[in-house]
Amino acid sequence: MDRDPIVFAWRSAKRRHAAAVAVALGLGFPLVGLGLLALRDLVDELLALAEPGRGPIHFLHLVVPMPERWAERLGGHGLVLMPGWPLPESALTLWALGCLIGVALSLALLGWGVARLCVTAQAEAVRRLRELAEDAILRSGPAARDDARALAGQVGAAIRAADGLLAVGILVPALAAGAVLVTLAVAAAVAPRLIAVAGISLVAAALARQLLIARTERRDDQRRLEGAALERGLTDLVRRLPAVRAHGTTAFEHARLGHVAERARRALTATEDELSRARAPALALTVLVPTLVLAAALWQGPAPAMPVSPGGLSAVLGALAVASSAVAAFLRQNRRRRAALPAFREIARATASLEARARAPRRLRSQSAHLPDGGPIVLSNVAAYDPASGERLIGLDLTVPMPGHVAILGDRGSGGRVLAALIAGQLEPTVGAVTYAGTDLRSVEPAERARRIAYAGAEPVLMTGTLLQNLLYGDPAFADGSSPDAGAPPAGELEERLVEALSVTGLDRLVYGRGLASVLPRRLDAATAAAIVETRGALRAALTADQAAHLIEPFDPARYNRQATVGENILFGAPVGSAFSEARLAGHPFTRAVLEAEGLTRPMTEMGLAIARATVEIFSDLPDDHPLFDAFSLFPARERGFFEDLVARQPEASGWRRGPAGQRDRARLIGLCLRYSETRHRFGLIDEAMEARLVAARRTFAALLPASLQGSVEFYDPGKVTAAASLEENLLFGRIAGAEAGAGARVRALMQAVLRERGLERTVYRFGLASQVDPRAADSGLGGRDGFTASERMAIDLARCLVRQPDILVIGLALDDRGAPEIMAGIERLRAARAGRGLVVCLPDECRPDQSGSNLAAPFDLVLRAERNTVVRTSLPGPSADAPEVGLPVTAALGQDAARSTGPVREHTRLTTD
Repeated sequence: MDRDPIVFAWRSAKRRHAAAVAVALGLGFPLVGLGLLALRDLVDELLALAEPGRGPIHFLHLVVPMPERWAERLGGHGLVLMPGWPLPESALTLWALGCLIGVALSLALLGWGVARLCVTAQAEAVRRLRELAEDAILRSGPAARDDARALAGQVGAAIRAADGLLAVGILVPALAAGAVLVTLAVAAAVAPRLIAVAGISLVAAALARQLLIARTERRDDQRRLEGAALERGLTDLVRRLPAVRAHGTTAFEHARLGHVAERARRALTATEDELSRARAPALALTVLVPTLVLAAALWQGPAPAMPVSPGGLSAVLGALAVASSAVAAFLRQNRRRRAALPAFREIARATASLEARARAPRRLRSQSAHLPDGGPIVLSNVAAYDPASGERLIGLDLTVPMPGHVAILGDRGSGGRVLAALIAGQLEPTVGAVTYAGTDLRSVEPAERARRIAYAGAEPVLMTGTLLQNLLYGDPAFADGSSPDAGAPPAGELEERLVEALSVTGLDRLVYGRGLASVLPRRLDAATAAAIVETRGALRAALTADQAAHLIEPFDPARYNRQATVGENILFGAPVGSAFSEARLAGHPFTRAVLEAEGLTRPMTEMGLAIARATVEIFSDLPDDHPLFDAFSLFPARERGFFEDLVARQPEASGWRRGPAGQRDRARLIGLCLRYSETRHRFGLIDEAMEARLVAARRTFAALLPASLQGSVEFYDPGKVTAAASLEENLLFGRIAGAEAGAGARVRALMQAVLRERGLERTVYRFGLASQVDPRAADSGLGGRDGFTASERMAIDLARCLVRQPDILVIGLALDDRGAPEIMAGIERLRAARAGRGLVVCLPDECRPDQSGSNLAAPFDLVLRAERNTVVRTSLPGPSADAPEVGLPVTAALGQDAARSTGPVREHTRLTTD
């Protein structure tokens, strides 16, 4: 890769850069020359009007002065390039002004076209940079993770630093050079003696500008150093504050920071002085350059010289101004180029390093064929190191039968997962080789290897997108993760594989739960919306028949819903956008106006103070990170200190602080009140009278909501769906009452039965698969609509592998966070699904197949144990009368149809068509 951003830009889009330069120089400079000629004639015409005796002026005439002996041969004149057109005085003025206007408009249009070429050239350069980084990162192995991460950061820094360089890096030098040549040509056309003056003026202006840029850079660097020094000093002062208060050293700290500031000020003053001295030549040249040009124009020398007309002098000065601007732009660009050089050099270094590491495997892949259909995986004198976990294995000489089921025992850090990664080809051995039926795994294309040997690693990674896109990540049916390509299998076959993966991993319950919790899309099709509304009645009838109608508290416009918060009761709908979100509801001016109109400001402030006091007392002995605090507190842990202080200084709801501080206190307390739910928090703060007042506030809120805020709330309506609410709330048109134990499970079981009868269960799964995944929330380990637990992330990663139905499935997931019976039950389901196909799974020590207490349908073909940086074979007890011998094909032990036994799951999920 080129280390210079301008060279990189040129090689990325040569044709576009060449076209931009050709258009700019080929059309732009003739237009500039035409404008300078029009300016010359216009100035000469102005002088001709002041001197009536002067002869007529030929519009746009161009004569190059020649030496006297050559001029005599040409009839006493110079070389006539363009004779011009004789025009009357009034017409010449109009033509000159029209020509200047036309040149300006033409240059604007030309600039737009050149800019388009430059933008497309920059896009090509960015695309090439992205592809280089992508290829280098995708080819990098586990040992190159740090280099790959550094490369990703450097690409962003390079694009920021080279902003504009990739577009006009070639054009600006060409324009500067062309402007200089045009200036010299104009000077030659006016008077040859002006050529030297114009050249000297341009060189002097360039040197002065370069000096000014260099001094400005030094001043800016020093200013940054001064800011950093002051920041360090003040940060250190904050750290010292306890000692300052304890020892009374305020004067000392003032003096210390004064010395720091004085040192920085002296250095900055020195650079400011240098910059001031650098400005002097530039200021002087603004006067000297026109003076020199005038002196050269007036100079006659020993022999009479052709006089310079005022219009010609104006054209030369105009050309000098254009050239000076172009040279200044070139110098500024050169400054930015120097700033971008380190990032491009670092990218070149990182890509070269990653390229060198990937060169040997690529040479092997160039000589390889496809993976064989079957055969053993053989590790010959293998040693390997995993930089991510720090685990290392040495001296491995193993033969792993395939297709077969293999267990690798060992807890975290034992090296079992390194062995799994070696078998899957995800980790390259530092010594030795890993072969599959004689084919080195390093010689196989990664995509082919992943299709045939799937690996569920120890670091499940989720991507931004829907849950379905995450489950199908890597499946050939979805090349881009979103839409089937031309060679995709039929939808029914893909759905069959998805059903099996969800059932084996237990994700069918997760998908169903996310479907119920998902917010309905804003553009829901009419048939589905009508079916949801119709199901409300059927669900209510089923609850009544099962004597469970009391478990639902419906959304009634005339009644307070005790399962909802105070704020939700006032809204009586779902907020759309952030205007009336829970975080902003208390501070919204309209909400405050409604509360004030209903006389609820003071009661809700008092209620908020009571909530704060009770919360502080209840959780006084719990740390901020306690799960009970997060689950039941009405304010987050970061605000705990504020409310403790507020309760201490405000024992009663009277005598509030004046001004903005008191207003903020009351707004925070009203916010607590709006988040309060009597059935959940049970502080006994809402009686029937308060419920009636809140219902009245609800009516006022709906009646007075201005038209500009109508789209910020979607009110509950029994005759239509509420798109901003969850599917479960739309089906129930209410909330589940939590007073009775098991109410939620009972209601949802009835709901699922009704949905199955009405053919809507498939819709729930569809919504669940279409729910969005936020990797940041998922990686945080928090459950909820956007987050997943660690077990769920592992299940998603495993489901990705199962959907592809690989020949061999290797599982390196950390399963030691669950009990042995739970792990072995999942392993049995997995083995049944993988009957007749290869399976390698890592298990913790307590899951030893002959000691875990599980009733295995068949023993593993091979059990290995990782210990002391190596792997040993573990013997199993002899076969019983009911169990097959160790080493028999798993298919013979389980039966050919065991892997496909997902009928009960399909009856439960109804994901497939009948």
